[in-house]
Amino acid sequence: MDFNVKDFGAKGDGRTDDTDAIQAAIDAAYKAGGGSVYLPAGEYRVSGGDKSSDGALMIKNNVYMAGAGMGETVIRLVDGWGRNVTGMIRSANGEQTHDYGISDLTLDGNRDNTSGRVDGFYTGYIPGEDGADRNVTVARVEVREMSGYGFDPHEQTINLTIRDSVAHDNGLDGFVADYLIGSTFENNVSYANDRHGFNVVTSTHDFTLTNNVAYGNGGNGLAIQRGMEDIAQPANILIDGGAYHDNALEGVLLKMTHDVTLQNTEVYGNGSAGVRLSGAEDVQILNNRIHDNAQNGSYPEVLLQAFDDSQITGELYETLNTWIEGNLIAASANANYAVQERNDGSDYTTLRDNDISGGKVAAVQLSGVHSTVSDSSVKLIQGGDGNDVLVGGEADEQLLGNAGDDRLDGGAGDDVLDGGAGRDRLSGGEGADTFVFSNRQDSYRTSSSSLADLVLDFDAGEDLIDLSALGFTGLGNGYDGTLAVQVNSAGTRTYLKSFEANTAGERFEIALEGSHAGLGEASFVFDGSATELALVGASPQVDPVA
Repeated sequence: MDFNVKDFGAKGDGRTDDTDAIQAAIDAAYKAGGGSVYLPAGEYRVSGGDKSSDGALMIKNNVYMAGAGMGETVIRLVDGWGRNVTGMIRSANGEQTHDYGISDLTLDGNRDNTSGRVDGFYTGYIPGEDGADRNVTVARVEVREMSGYGFDPHEQTINLTIRDSVAHDNGLDGFVADYLIGSTFENNVSYANDRHGFNVVTSTHDFTLTNNVAYGNGGNGLAIQRGMEDIAQPANILIDGGAYHDNALEGVLLKMTHDVTLQNTEVYGNGSAGVRLSGAEDVQILNNRIHDNAQNGSYPEVLLQAFDDSQITGELYETLNTWIEGNLIAASANANYAVQERNDGSDYTTLRDNDISGGKVAAVQLSGVHSTVSDSSVKLIQGGDGNDVLVGGEADEQLLGNAGDDRLDGGAGDDVLDGGAGRDRLSGGEGADTFVFSNRQDSYRTSSSSLADLVLDFDAGEDLIDLSALGFTGLGNGYDGTLAVQVNSAGTRTYLKSFEANTAGERFEIALEGSHAGLGEASFVFDGSATELALVGASPQVDPVA
């Protein structure tokens, strides 16, 4: 059955508060066993209830609201509204609403003329409780000018589809997927939101994002992340097609999640990394175009790193079992690497048949003992846990010593050398070489002993020392995050050192053979790419930190 809101007294004149009239049409459809509530073209003003969970309009079982098209039928919050509205259109809290949806209309939060936190479309049962909404459809809906979230399907919603819809100019995320099960976002666009374009959080699983686009958002284009609770991670997620570009932070962030596939997308022009994995496991990155990211600093195009979850579980979660195949990965002028796997326990990364180019430091750095690369552009030579001797040849190679007191000799070519843990001796040989230090405990001294690495042939004219993973800000007096340069009295050895010790009394230090008294910051890579960026997920949880 069809129920026209005009028959229930709605004006749609942009002045009259039509909340009661539209709700009466919804209630009539529900009492009739279901139906379509039609809103002809016009601007319908609505107001919220006494509680934020009252929303403005409460949709019910078997009711589908439809307008005359995005921008034609507009539901707008009244001027001067001053309380929170958790969903201008929403399902009832705790009722397990089923078989409902909205289409062909615009929701306008009127954020410039209201106060309080206002969200657009909200679904779900009760956060943290066992129960769910089911069978929800959203098609061709625009959500704009909310002070909070645009689309906010919530805990739990099963079999939800949002397609051909748009979220823009909202105060938080454009689209949220907070504990969705068996659901799909398809052919949607999210732009100019204050935080993320798409934010997939809590225990969302068996979820597909197809041909979505996120650009110009203040956070990430797409974030998939567990949140600040010890709960099941997001899992079994497919990201297929679409584009994530020109966002302030990462194009795609995969954090504290597992069994995710990112394929056939284009990721470019983002402020930091194009794709960042943090504490993620069993991720596939297939047939994507990832290029020209790191627009706001020196970041990798693709970054794999561990996540310190000490605040929640007390654990460190490494990024493990990442498969990267068939991608074009082209580093921007700012990017330090095209692909970097940090030396923080992350491991079992496989690079196969990718087209990889660029990187101020190197094209690829893989630090995991079991990580492998078959790209013709990169040759990886790894040691084990013992005292190894690794010798390169004529090509551009990466030498990774891992544990033990190792000796690394790059030979000819522009090589990347990372001694890893232990007291190592490093020689780049011919070419413009990069000496990488991935952990402050890889090279240090205490009050009684030195376990500092020694670089035997550093050439300040063409070699680099990469300290980007350590958080130092530059050269100085050795305090406040700086490193001091000191030459011994004989002029035979130069030390780069911090005077700030950790709780074990260890102070970071590197030794360079010879006198390098005039060493300047041009010989180093100092940047903020190792810093964790604070990103918060969906209400009402205090959600993820990225």
